[in-house]
Formats: sequence, C-alpha cells, structure tokens
Amino acid sequence: MYEPFETARFNIVKSDKVEIENYKFGNNKSGKLDVWIDNSDKGKRFLRQITVDKDIGPISTGVYTKNCYILCEKATGNFYFLDINDCGIWLFGTAFLGAENFDVSESVKIQGWLNNASQ
Repeated sequence: MYEPFETARFNIVKSDKVEIENYKFGNNKSGKLDVWIDNSDKGKRFLRQITVDKDIGPISTGVYTKNCYILCEKATGNFYFLDINDCGIWLFGTAFLGAENFDVSESVKIQGWLNNASQ
C-alpha cells in the first residue's frame, strides 16, 4: 500500500545545489555532502559528492529523469530529493538508499503542488 505524499511536510528548495554539513556515513564517518542537479539533453539527475576534511570523494551519479527537485522538510530541516520519471515519482533521503514511491493518483497532486510552488 502506498502512502500519500504530504505536500505540507516540505518546502521546495529554489537552488539546484545544497551542502549538508556533518553528513554521517559508513562506520562512524562524517563529512560534507554536496548534492546538485545535473541538467543535459539526456534529462536531469542528481549528482552527489562527499568531502571529508580536505579529501574530496568521487562524484556519484543518479539516473536521468524527467525532472528533479530538492525538498527541505519543514519540521527537521533535512533534505530530500524527488525524481519524476516514466515509472513514477521517487522520494530519496540523503543516503539515496531506497526510496518512497507514490501511487499514480498522487502524481496529479504532486505535479499541482510543484507547479503552484514554482509560480
């Protein structure tokens, strides 16, 4: 069973890039996570890179989609990443492991919310 997408939970970030300080990963590691939207003739996708002290990690790439949005959860300030493609709408957390997927009936609501927020 799919959960409804709670539009009131998020703000849409107007920037195509965010920096997440004190990003926790691996076995008790932390660093800075940069996430940005790559836009090309193939579509849009999320790119991400971890920096620990002055050690810059490789760029991890997501799959190309129709559209990408960076969201900020109002209650916590945590960032989430929304992908829209032909297979549906996917909401990722900062780890980009697993995603919430939403019922087709939610897509109209989500698209309306995104369109209204961009005006």
